[in-house]
Amino acid sequence: MLSTNDRFRPLFTHNRHAALVQAGCKLSDEQQRATRPFSCLSVDKLASRSDIAAAREALKAHLTSSASHTNPHALEGGAMHAVLRQN
Repeated sequence: MLSTNDRFRPLFTHNRHAALVQAGCKLSDEQQRATRPFSCLSVDKLASRSDIAAAREALKAHLTSSASHTNPHALEGGAMHAVLRQN
């Protein structure tokens, strides 16, 4: 949705929990408390739609691998490709 939905992008930037719920992520109350405030998803400047779309497969591999927990900030504008190349 970050590469296709212009309404979702600002929601993700300002309220990550609401964005994850909108995207279909279902967390129990206990899981929500354990993951607040989703700081690993925080970005100062979200990467562009086209950058995210172009790197979609690399992002998916990065965010679902064990390496994603060491440097999850792969959605930062201007830094996404550098983070993905490190793996």
